[in-house]
Amino acid sequence: MSQYLILLALIPLSCFELNKLFNFKYRNMVYGISIGFVIAPVSFALLGFTYIPIIGKLLGLIGLIPHLIHGWVGYLCLVGNGSLELGVSITSLQLVMINLVNGLVFAYLYGFIGYIIDRRLIKGYLGKIDFSGSRKPTYRFKIKV
Repeated sequence: MSQYLILLALIPLSCFELNKLFNFKYRNMVYGISIGFVIAPVSFALLGFTYIPIIGKLLGLIGLIPHLIHGWVGYLCLVGNGSLELGVSITSLQLVMINLVNGLVFAYLYGFIGYIIDRRLIKGYLGKIDFSGSRKPTYRFKIKV
C-alpha cells in the first residue's frame, strides 16, 4: 500500500509545468515548497520497492539515501514534543504524523532556499534573468563585436 505514495511525485512535476506555463517570478521557491512537501513520503515509498528482484533493489537504494536524510527530522520533532515515545515501535498513524511534520519542515526549508536563489537571480548576483517569457538570451554584460 505504501507504494502508492510514489504518486505524490506528480505534485512537483505539475508545479514545474505550471511554472513553465505561467512563468512565476519566484519559481525556485515554488519548486522548493513542492519538493519539500513530498520528499519524505516518496523516499519512504521507494524503500517499499525492495521486494522486486533487480530493479526494485536499485529503486530501494535510491530511496534509502533521501530517507536517511529526511526521515529522522519529523521523528525527533515529535519525540521532543512528547507526541511519540522514544524506543517503541511506530504505528501507521504515527508514521503519517511523522511524514506530515517532515513535509512541513522541508517545505519551509526548501522553499526558503529557493526564495534566496530567486532573490539573488533577480538582484543580478547569479546573472540576469528575463521574466517576459521571450526565448531570446539575455546577457549581463554588453558584447562588443
